[in-house]
Amino acid sequence: MLKRERLKNILQVVNTQKFVTVDELAQALNVSEMTIRRDLNELHKVNQILRVHGGA
Repeated sequence: MLKRERLKNILQVVNTQKFVTVDELAQALNVSEMTIRRDLNELHKVNQILRVHGGA
C-alpha cells in the first residue's frame, strides 16, 4: 500500500470512529505500529488529526 493511500485510509477511519488506536490501525492496514505512528505524527503536523497518546 502506498503512503498516500495509507494516509487517506487513516483519515477515513479516524473520521468514522472519532478515536482509533495505533494497534487497531496497524492491524487494519497490515503495517507496523511504527509506520502508523509516523503517519499519525505527519497528519497531526498538518492539522488533519488530533494525535493523543496511543492513537488519534
